[in-house]
Amino acid sequence: MGKEISLEEQRNIQIELLKELKGICDKNNLKYALGGGTLLGAIRHKGYIPWDDDVDLMMPRKDYEILLKIFEENCKENHKILTYINTKDYYYSFAKIVDTNTSLKEGGLRPIETLGVYIDVFPIDFLPNDEKSIKKIFKEYNFLYKAISVYKFSDISQVTKNKVKLFFKRITLYFVKTFNLIPKVLKKLDHIAIEYEDTSKVACVSGRYAEKEIMPREFIEKYILADFEGEKYKIPEDYDEYLTKHYDNYMELPPEDKRKTEHHNIAYWR
Repeated sequence: MGKEISLEEQRNIQIELLKELKGICDKNNLKYALGGGTLLGAIRHKGYIPWDDDVDLMMPRKDYEILLKIFEENCKENHKILTYINTKDYYYSFAKIVDTNTSLKEGGLRPIETLGVYIDVFPIDFLPNDEKSIKKIFKEYNFLYKAISVYKFSDISQVTKNKVKLFFKRITLYFVKTFNLIPKVLKKLDHIAIEYEDTSKVACVSGRYAEKEIMPREFIEKYILADFEGEKYKIPEDYDEYLTKHYDNYMELPPEDKRKTEHHNIAYWR
């Protein structure tokens, strides 16, 4: 293992990855937008949230699938896009673009051999038009994701301290590992809403905010530019609705005791 990479260095690497992604998307007419805390940072801070350490992007499913096919033909030699399809020990249903000159360990999680300093890229899918079907999708996603959450922790006791729940999670983990279910579950998660097209609602189904991710289809059709760390990137035109759903009064800083990263990543030069 090489020298540890500071937070400032990690951010510089992430910005390099982000600029490259932007260039590839612009060159190939692919839609993308800053998302999650990165979008919030762009609006509130014109860059990273001061205590944040990652970058989130969103892409309509069609453009996301094209990116997966063309990225490595157009990127630098030390950049790679990781998915459950091309990376054996990967357990996310969305993509990560990594710098392969780096190695990164996510605190408390099962290690991924080729993981390095990364940015996240989430697909956005169309949803069915009726509320009952939409709720069914998110309910099924939540159910399946439990198998992934049990698997991805290096110590399963981190998931719950309740002895009864822990017992059943150990059983779940046994079946997941014995029957190699992770690739099948990930494929199901990734394709859970892929059959719908040109409906009135969209969502980043794999996002952490569940049904708060639901937005009108214009969300992936109308973009404006916003500053992020000295560069302009696309964001949804109606970013206010998105950020309000995710963070309520998003321009107000959280209490000081809440101003801390949710990740515990340690990165090294390979």
